[in-house]
Amino acid sequence: MIKPDRLDGMTRPDLPVSHYLDNRIYTDTDVFAQERDCIFSQRWKFVCHSSEINESGDYRLVNVAGCELILLRGKDNIIRSFHNSCAHRGARIIRKPAGNLKDGNMTCFYHLWSYDSQGRCVTISQPAGYKKSGVSKDTTALREVRVESIYNLLFVCLDDNVESLQNYLGEEVIEEIRIPFGEADLEVFHFHRTELKANWKMFVETNCEGYHELLHVLNRTTGVAFEDYRKRQWKCHAGGHISLEQAKIEYDQHKFDDRDSHTLPGMQPSGHVVVDLFPDMMLNCRSTVVRIDSLIPITPDRTILECRGLGVRGDSESVRAERIRHHNQVWGPTGTNLAEDVWAVETQMQNMISGASQYSVIAREESGPMTDAPLREFYAEWSRLTGIQPNQLGSEPENSVQ
Repeated sequence: MIKPDRLDGMTRPDLPVSHYLDNRIYTDTDVFAQERDCIFSQRWKFVCHSSEINESGDYRLVNVAGCELILLRGKDNIIRSFHNSCAHRGARIIRKPAGNLKDGNMTCFYHLWSYDSQGRCVTISQPAGYKKSGVSKDTTALREVRVESIYNLLFVCLDDNVESLQNYLGEEVIEEIRIPFGEADLEVFHFHRTELKANWKMFVETNCEGYHELLHVLNRTTGVAFEDYRKRQWKCHAGGHISLEQAKIEYDQHKFDDRDSHTLPGMQPSGHVVVDLFPDMMLNCRSTVVRIDSLIPITPDRTILECRGLGVRGDSESVRAERIRHHNQVWGPTGTNLAEDVWAVETQMQNMISGASQYSVIAREESGPMTDAPLREFYAEWSRLTGIQPNQLGSEPENSVQ
């Protein structure tokens, strides 16, 4: 068959290798396994904000690279993380997704072995039976996982030998997230989960380029339509992290509530800041409220999206109500942007699975928010860690035209 002289999604594009993707990176189970082993098991992963486990005994269950972890604030006020697996026979110790350990201990329901908030075994039921074998509570503990934080953002890593979180992010990125995280005492006031019938990287892509803002009716009329907004620039940092310069959003185009009052510390009135932390976290600050996106890849075509809304701790009832309104008008579960993003990536995924689309193009080169440079930076880091070339997986796709 004659190779067409146009992009058709089925023919390998005549572009630099950095400017297109082989869509099997979204559907291939071996690629997914490699991502889990080389990225999510070995890099820092955001799991929650410290305000979500604010009191002694507070805990959350989190999922990292397929492993369920306990994130727990101990009696000493130190936050630790452990595999949610009893050292005895591997049963899940905690089964509720969040809560408070009233007595400070975690007891496995199966054989009633108990552990304190530092993961030390404090009780083995009927211990006399272990005297001959030498098993004792003094030599038993839960497997601990590294936890570190920046501005009350909590990250864990399954690799004990990983570099510090501060080194992983770098000084430039830490400075980028200082506003507003380092300027205000924030707390989570809203949390929800959405299941995406799509690969995790597809949702990351929606956060890494401004071109897709044309998808959103709200963004077209409050941002993209204005020249100053289109002058904002992406910054690509080491390690695949990226940030987008602060810009003003013209909320009055949609007759929203006044976004110039109760602006978060460090933010401009009606300002907007985006910082994406590799591999899967987006900090989206919109003047008076913050949204955090993070992802839990489950299978190649199934991803859990977690969304958090944050305001200032100590807000009055009226100010908090205003922040919640602002959150829901744009990004919350009643807003349109999230639903539009989910719709977009799920329609993509359907065509990747069917084979109707075999190549994707990330070839925009321009100054401003619509460039594809952040996507190319993401896939350069992804490729470095996985050892996979994102533009070519082995042989040509079965239906590829050459």
